[in-house]
Amino acid sequence: MRGDIRFAAYQGANHIRQNLSYKFDRPLGKPSQVTVLITDACAARCVMCDIWKLQAEGELEAAEWMDVVDRLREWLGPFFLVVSGGEPFQKPGMFELLEHCRAVGVKTKLSSNGMYLTRKNCDRILEVGPDFLSLSIDHHRREVHDELRGVPLHDRCVEAIRYLRGADDSLVLGVATIIMEETYRDLVETGKWALDLGVDRVLYQPLYPTFATDEGIDPEWFERNPHWPRDPDALAAVIQRLRELKATGKPIWNPDQHLDAMSYYFRDPRSHPRPEECMVRYSTFNIDPRGDVNFCYTVDDAVGNVRDRHPRDIWESATAQDVRDKMKPCKAPCLLNCYRGRSIGEQIGLFRLFLERQGF
Repeated sequence: MRGDIRFAAYQGANHIRQNLSYKFDRPLGKPSQVTVLITDACAARCVMCDIWKLQAEGELEAAEWMDVVDRLREWLGPFFLVVSGGEPFQKPGMFELLEHCRAVGVKTKLSSNGMYLTRKNCDRILEVGPDFLSLSIDHHRREVHDELRGVPLHDRCVEAIRYLRGADDSLVLGVATIIMEETYRDLVETGKWALDLGVDRVLYQPLYPTFATDEGIDPEWFERNPHWPRDPDALAAVIQRLRELKATGKPIWNPDQHLDAMSYYFRDPRSHPRPEECMVRYSTFNIDPRGDVNFCYTVDDAVGNVRDRHPRDIWESATAQDVRDKMKPCKAPCLLNCYRGRSIGEQIGLFRLFLERQGF
């Protein structure tokens, strides 16, 4: 319990320091979200993503990532590490890294397409983590999901959820669904289906320019993207149904503000409600597979590399502040959840979920 109180006190104090950072435009706090893209490798062939076309070259090995985690832990104390990719479970040494994170007191959230969730690997998850596993499932119907992902993954995801949920109530499970032409009509049904499977929360992400190409540089990218929803009125009605479902107490992880903004975004990505200034430049710390650090995947200027600099030194550097100044007036369509700062209430909700399940 003493550790839980210390963790809560630290997060609360850091949230205040982050708010002061925006007021004085200098880093007075520390990042509250550390995200690593652990690898570019991915054996899926998703129609909405081109990351699988990248070559996994020059990436940090698992042992190097352990050293990075140690330095982050020294600097930040206990923290949440978000692991994505590519497909994280395709990274050699992934389970050893998760085991190391657990040993040094770092909570982990990992996003996966489910391809490698064999029974053997599910047993490893139960042993070493992650503490929060989010599976990408875009539709409750097998044929729709598997066509979008380019390989048959639906059944493996479902089997993994059932097995993991039946074996361990403390593991936090989630499903993330991309909103696009092929999925938006059934978002409510897919969410209900996922919750009935036993997951703890569902999250909806809007279709977005893929990080692996320059698609996002083109302001008209969405007009040429075949997966962009073509009926914004129908989609707005579905989003309203999601809000109503959330109001009944169902664990839809999107804040209401996020759902509202998506109704505008899908009419025109260039014009949706957003903060007057970028709200993540003093809260996020992203590390790519080769160790380069940035604060945002839209203004993706590297501010340093963890192979040769301590994360704290990167965060406090003049280069980092120059990039923050560049980010400040950005008006990019920042509707990915990692781009939008979470309120203290939302952070408390996440803390309570882990506290009730696992403690800190």
